[in-house]
Amino acid sequence: MTNDIELLGRVVASLKLPGFSAQLAAYLKQQLQFDHLLILGCRADKHPIYLYDSITTQRDFLFQRYLTGSYLDDPFYRAAQQQTQAAVLRLQDVVSDVRERREYEHNFIRNTGLQDELCICSPLDKNRWLLLFLGYKDENPARYQAVYTELVRLLPLLHALLNQQWGAQSFSMSAGALNKTGLQQFLAAALSSFGAEVLSKREQEITLLLIQGFDSQEIAELSAISVGTVKNHRKKIYAKLHVVSLSELFQLFLTHLLSS
Repeated sequence: MTNDIELLGRVVASLKLPGFSAQLAAYLKQQLQFDHLLILGCRADKHPIYLYDSITTQRDFLFQRYLTGSYLDDPFYRAAQQQTQAAVLRLQDVVSDVRERREYEHNFIRNTGLQDELCICSPLDKNRWLLLFLGYKDENPARYQAVYTELVRLLPLLHALLNQQWGAQSFSMSAGALNKTGLQQFLAAALSSFGAEVLSKREQEITLLLIQGFDSQEIAELSAISVGTVKNHRKKIYAKLHVVSLSELFQLFLTHLLSS
């Protein structure tokens, strides 16, 4: 087994590179042995940006529901907007009402198939923050407390790494930049092929940014084109893919992802 220092060295070596998330996941996996890892880039009043995941079951909830709107009901997401410092959040920290907490737990288990969840919130600036969700398929209070304690210990290191990676860098990703192993290779192929038969290369690029949650102004800045041009591309993309909303675009991509 690769030792902790070697894995951490790989994380540091991958800073500012496309493989950072995968290396961070490998390091955390050895430390915490989770079943589920999700990394999201968040911005005030905008959709979260998908950055990485190791989800192998019930992925439809993430792409079809969570990223398209239900994130607004996530108590971790709501609490993170108020955080000014990095923190490890437990459900009991963000939902004080017992009845509300039980309802959330019931819905979370039904939607994700997971029993336990912890969240790392890492603010980048006043308008941007990162969320890392760790989940477990079985309930184990002793392990939950041990993982929480270890995350608190690792938090300064993780916060520093995340800020080095994304503090001054856009959350955007390109299909070609993803780490070409395992699930990331699968996702990269799905992103590259989505709409390929009917969309131009530029339209595919803009579709990828739309799927990630960027609005027209942000896409214009990232693509070095005008907002009007982005809107025209968006109309053509919707027409060619026979969708009328961002939600339908997400759903179409999810169908493509699951059938790839």
